[in-house]
Amino acid sequence: MRTIWGQEENVVKGMSISRSVDRIEKGASTVELLARHGPVEVTRCRIAPGKHFYLDAQDEWAGFEFIYVLAGELILNDGKERIALHPGDYLHHRGLPKRAYFQAETEADFLMVSSPPSYHLVRKEIQALMALARSVEEKDAATEGHCKRLERLAVATGERLGLADQRLIDLSYAAYLHDVGKVKVPAEILNKAEPLTEEEWKEMRRHPEYGEEMLKEKEFLRAAARIVRAHHERYDGRGYPDGLKGEQIPLEARIIAVVDAYDAITSERPYQPALAKKKAFDELKKGAGSQFDERVVKAFIALAGGDE
Repeated sequence: MRTIWGQEENVVKGMSISRSVDRIEKGASTVELLARHGPVEVTRCRIAPGKHFYLDAQDEWAGFEFIYVLAGELILNDGKERIALHPGDYLHHRGLPKRAYFQAETEADFLMVSSPPSYHLVRKEIQALMALARSVEEKDAATEGHCKRLERLAVATGERLGLADQRLIDLSYAAYLHDVGKVKVPAEILNKAEPLTEEEWKEMRRHPEYGEEMLKEKEFLRAAARIVRAHHERYDGRGYPDGLKGEQIPLEARIIAVVDAYDAITSERPYQPALAKKKAFDELKKGAGSQFDERVVKAFIALAGGDE
């Protein structure tokens, strides 16, 4: 066992803690409140491989936090180096000077001790994400599973392109919720099997703006909102809603554009059959430099098992 941060703290003895389990899930990740007593909450977190999370800086959350790794491997990025945490390793602090970022290198299981209402703040964020994603999938049957796939592919591509920490977290939110604006598009347009009319396309093309409006209402999603607005911009400037071009488009939005196109091509849709993986790669290459950022296309194809 080794201490990663902090100094030894006094152990509170004689506490009588009644077990009160509360649990929330997001895909393969779960957060479970095991117990609460006075100023202490004990939470068990199971994080899927590749997922990112953070501990707040003291100016955002001053509650004591302690993490003890039960299984798997967590990577801590302290701004200077990446530190691997394994079962039996722990860290603790009384106020971080800046936000600390973690990634689950493998499926990770750990205990976290903190001050209330930290669990409920986490639960509120996760529930907000899940509710927004469900609202799209319930209205647009073609998007079932689409949000989760895009989140995974976008984050992996972002890592390959050098994104880290908060940018990866914002990218994961934006990829997961990129189509949330479709809840404001009429269902008869979303689920129409025939080609859309020009007027219907105009309404469909408003979903990035609708999405931005919805997400920017929540502080933790404001950066993601800007990415969502731009995810249908084209590298040659012929996209929508703002006609941004090249580097004017946030890199995160350029990543989502590529993985969104790949998933659309390889998934069954009301208006088209699913195409083979190699065909999807060919389509992405064809659009590199015009519809897509060529650097992002190359990174994604290499990641997805293509020939780049």
